[in-house]
Parts: sequence; C-alpha cells; structure tokens
Amino acid sequence: MLKAITAVFVIKVDGIKVTVKKGQVPDYFIREIKLIQRSAQAIQGKIYGMRRGQQINLECSSSIPENILQRLRNVWKPNPSPKNDGGLKRR
Repeated sequence: MLKAITAVFVIKVDGIKVTVKKGQVPDYFIREIKLIQRSAQAIQGKIYGMRRGQQINLECSSSIPENILQRLRNVWKPNPSPKNDGGLKRR
C-alpha cells in the first residue's frame, strides 16, 4: 500500500487489460506492456514508478515475474522526454 501512495505512477495489469491508476505514463511504455501480453505471457499485478533522486525506477508487485520486470526495465527511459514519444498520457 505504501508503494501506491509514494509512486509517481501506478499501472495495473490484469490479463490483457492495462490501466494507469495514478500519474502519467509514456505511450511507448504502455505499448511495450501490451506487446508482452500478446507474446503469450499474460501477467497480472501492478507496476510502480518510484522516484529515486532525479530518476524514476520501476518496481512491481510480487506476482510479476522478474524476467518480465527486467524486460520492462530494458525499455524504460528513466527521464522520459515528452518530445520523444508524443507526450505523456493517462489512459
């Protein structure tokens, strides 16, 4: 519960449904989550964007496997620029 309060953003992933519960998330990141879902790796849980100094790092609930979290970390840009991906949007 404390993570959800202190997180910059919270994304809930439930099977094929991806919902931003708090904050704003870059479009490219939502697309990557959906790509993972389509690759027959249905996941359920929450992904948190936690501020660490000037960067936003990713953390997740224990129901999301570490290999999936690592895949998301590989594409995550710690300081996303709105100019690079068409803006930050809430879905």
